[in-house]
Amino acid sequence: MESTTQRSDVGTALGSYAQAREWIGRRSELRLTDVAVDESRCKLFAALSEDANPAYWDRQWATAQFGAPLAPSGMTMSLIMSLPWKPGGAPNAAPSLAVDVPLPGQTFINVDTDCEFLRPIRWGDHFSVYEEIVDISAEKNTRLGRGHFVTTCMNLLDTKGQLVARLTNVLYRYEAAES
Repeated sequence: MESTTQRSDVGTALGSYAQAREWIGRRSELRLTDVAVDESRCKLFAALSEDANPAYWDRQWATAQFGAPLAPSGMTMSLIMSLPWKPGGAPNAAPSLAVDVPLPGQTFINVDTDCEFLRPIRWGDHFSVYEEIVDISAEKNTRLGRGHFVTTCMNLLDTKGQLVARLTNVLYRYEAAES
């Protein structure tokens, strides 16, 4: 999705609140994740978080309970992130559609993330993902500076096109206040 607005030095689209409001409901293109959910990443995450849930460790038990071992829910965002580099210099997907929204402000801070799962994420799952702009607040003045709260929703679809999970994210996009 291309923006006809001006870009900052860090690549964020710059524009007005009125321009940004026109983005509500806009969706990114559907993209296939780079890799399927796999045992090694799931076990590494569970090991780093010291989570002994047998759904992540015991293949036989998890398969009997859920049809396959599961991915820890806390790692969902890492499962859908684009690889930071690919041979041939293939372009990677933008980290969030929120950087393309034409707004004042070049600095971001994440405020809230909520995940809704319609079914568990299993080893072997491969997803298609699209993101949608849900809301953009009027300008707010915080200790960080003046800015806008941008709410997005990332939707994960399985290989049959069924919605598996929704990740709703709110970030604050702002111009830093003078110290």
